[in-house]
Amino acid sequence: MAIAPQLPLPIEIAGPVLFSGDETSLTVGLLAGLRAVRSGQPLFVVDGANAFDPFLVATLARKSGIAPKTILDEIRISRVFTCHQLEALLCGRLQSSLRQFGGRAVLFSGLLDPLLDEEVPLKEAIRIFDYIPPILNALAAEGVMALCVCPPLAVPQGRERFLAALSAAAAWIFQVTRSHEDVVQIACVKPHPAKWTWESEIGMLTARRWW
Repeated sequence: MAIAPQLPLPIEIAGPVLFSGDETSLTVGLLAGLRAVRSGQPLFVVDGANAFDPFLVATLARKSGIAPKTILDEIRISRVFTCHQLEALLCGRLQSSLRQFGGRAVLFSGLLDPLLDEEVPLKEAIRIFDYIPPILNALAAEGVMALCVCPPLAVPQGRERFLAALSAAAAWIFQVTRSHEDVVQIACVKPHPAKWTWESEIGMLTARRWW
């Protein structure tokens, strides 16, 4: 990754982190999460975008000279298809699982996706969303890195504030854009402005939604 001189790429990112912009943010968020994986400290993935791709992770591992099983064994994934599944996970099972398995990082892939479903009543979506910022802050206070990825989706009326509220709660915000030439730009807009160009040495790897 070629890094602009304004700011070094942080080795350790503390506090809630938000990735948004192009669909490639799903991949950038995953790569950031994988940097936190340690033996006995797995990465937890809460997949609301239905985008976690074990084949992508395996390909990344092989191209990096690592046995895919070494990385995949350190990932715990929960797929979330409805807003109520998201609520149940956030309000109970996630914290107990982190303690049980010693997880120090959580990747929320498509965190807002279940709440932007037009079939979910606005009042219910707001009620469940209001749990999210306090839970992200509680994870950060416990030393758990929370990575939130919000790829582009149509936003039903009345839910525009969700992304803004996540941005206010985040300690780090990264905007991801991708050109027609498959050049990925990553811009940090909080806490310090900086820009990076993703020039992957192992080829472009892109997460995909499974529908």
